[in-house]
Amino acid sequence: MSKYKKYSYLILLLLCSGCIKEINFELGQQEDQLVIFGTLSDQPGKHLFRVTRTNPFERQVDSNPISGATLFVQDSKANKYPFVELDAGTYQLKDTLFQALAGEQYQLDVVLPGGEHYRSDVEVMATPVQLDRAYPGLEVEERSYDQTFQVFADVKIPANPDGVYLRWEVSRVWRRTSIDFGALFMNYLRYPDFPICYITEDPEPNTIRIFGTKRKDAFTLRQQEVARVEADVRFFERNAFEVVQYRISARAYDYWNDINLVGNPKGTIFDVPPATVRGNIYNVDNPKERILGYFEVAAVDTAYTATERDIFRYSIDDPCRRDFTNPAWRATFGFHPECADCTIIKGASENVPKFW
Repeated sequence: MSKYKKYSYLILLLLCSGCIKEINFELGQQEDQLVIFGTLSDQPGKHLFRVTRTNPFERQVDSNPISGATLFVQDSKANKYPFVELDAGTYQLKDTLFQALAGEQYQLDVVLPGGEHYRSDVEVMATPVQLDRAYPGLEVEERSYDQTFQVFADVKIPANPDGVYLRWEVSRVWRRTSIDFGALFMNYLRYPDFPICYITEDPEPNTIRIFGTKRKDAFTLRQQEVARVEADVRFFERNAFEVVQYRISARAYDYWNDINLVGNPKGTIFDVPPATVRGNIYNVDNPKERILGYFEVAAVDTAYTATERDIFRYSIDDPCRRDFTNPAWRATFGFHPECADCTIIKGASENVPKFW
């Protein structure tokens, strides 16, 4: 494993449904490398892309966003769809109602502020594959009493001898209810209403879930695991999961498979060297330059599921039990500060998610 620490760290963050995964590659090189990544889908939405540069390993900081770039997507009829910059290094398709069409060809074009010109290979939008349903499951290790929560999906796979390739992203939302001090003290101290928070996160930031098959007959892919989460106090209240399915190209499948191998090396001579994971983007004027990332074109379908803590065979600890032994908690009457006010939890929002 030590040799891989010199080469690669892969961080995948699910920012929003069907939007973008941000990829930060640390390759242990002094020369920064360009990273361009985003997914163009057949669903109206934000169509977000990121343009960044990696940092040398020794600096141990996030990738540098690149502002002022010019991006557009072009189809086979030479129609151009420009992007606008939302934030440093983050670009959104100007037409937020845009939907890529099945069978159409698309190509990404990027010009950096310094004039460097980059282009992707052509990607073809596939027809969507129906995500039949998503549902919860539980795996229990009887000897150790370990519990693992799973999210499964059933998918209707069409007949296609040329191949059907899928990728899944799962977004988890868990709830934390703040302590109702008004009720606790019978409103004697006139406490304000207690907040209820919803925290969104990627349950598996270092795992990419993909599937590929070449069959002449249609079938239903059943009980496909798309997420696996260790049981912890976040399950004390309701959890909801959004499963986003992407039908991708064979080349995109190979790319994500290689990324998976790099992100989870087995320490053998058969591991994929990090430097060999090439995407589909190149420098127009200098094809030898290695560009990281991928221009993905994907047909999307989405399903939702949720669970309460009664699914678990063994009890889930209450994260908000009082503890007077910790001096830091005395100001919150023995409750953990995050239980006294859930809004201080990183990523917390009082807005109820649409799929809750």
